Amino acid sequence: MCLGCGRRAPKHDLMRFTAIPRGGALVVVADHAGARGGRGLYTCHSRACVQRAIERRAFARGARAQVEVDDGLLDDVDEGSGLRG
Repeated sequence: MCLGCGRRAPKHDLMRFTAIPRGGALVVVADHAGARGGRGLYTCHSRACVQRAIERRAFARGARAQVEVDDGLLDDVDEGSGLRG
């Protein structure tokens, strides 16, 4: 389910993020390959959905932990990539 808009979709149609330890904090980063460990956090391949998830603090709720959002997170969003159909 997208943390931004709430749309339900198969995982391969969504963009995966995860929280990794960095400098004593958990930081949300994009996980394009799906290879990083940890709880997967998903949004649509849309800057609007990622921005909304940030504003609504949905990444923290999804990770079930206090997290920080990586400064370049929106730069990692490649709209439309990974969408199959």
